[in-house]
Amino acid sequence: MSAKEPNSNLQSYVIYCDESCHELTAHHQFMCIGGLKVPRAEKPNLSRQLRVLMRTCNLYSELKWRKVSAKKLQAYKKIIDFFFEQPTLTFRAIVVEQAKVRLEYHGRDRELAFYKFYYEMLEKWLEAGNEYLILLDYKNNRGADRYAKLKECLENSVPAHIIDLTIINSRETPLAQLCDILTGSIAAANNGIKSHTAKEALQNHILERAGLPTLCASTPLTAQKVNIFKMDLR
Repeated sequence: MSAKEPNSNLQSYVIYCDESCHELTAHHQFMCIGGLKVPRAEKPNLSRQLRVLMRTCNLYSELKWRKVSAKKLQAYKKIIDFFFEQPTLTFRAIVVEQAKVRLEYHGRDRELAFYKFYYEMLEKWLEAGNEYLILLDYKNNRGADRYAKLKECLENSVPAHIIDLTIINSRETPLAQLCDILTGSIAAANNGIKSHTAKEALQNHILERAGLPTLCASTPLTAQKVNIFKMDLR
């Protein structure tokens, strides 16, 4: 293959990102930042399938972890089943113990620290030569260049092409809402979840489908479907 010929093995992906319990305060012990990766060519069809499933389950408003209830539990289980039944959908999350974040290492800037953890979630996931469209839910940043700087840092450290790193409205994007459910479930598991509730039942369903004993520990980096990195900030 000549240098000018395209490499058919290279792939293009969309990564939907979300965060939960991320105030970097003592209000929640752990925060979670997650990403849902989908091949770009499959995004339209998977989005359409998920919208149809939502209507079939009588879910007409935005899917969110905080909306999980006894009344909606079976519907949300079907949404989780959709994720596990689609072989090309993968999820990665990092979990950070907020009290151990040393803000002096981040210029006393909580927002900067937050985006550094976003970088940690994404950096190990991007594969050399592939291209990525990274989509974050809107966040009212104090620093106007946070997204541009995150994109620049990723481009400088990973030999992958970042098509764009920008914001979306998750209310209009069902795959981003699926990311919210998975991210929220991991945050809730680490912060403690009430027993005998719909959220605990959905969390147990995720564990069963993922074949994991817990959502409170790191998986091997090679774990494909659900990859969790619980950071050690000692």
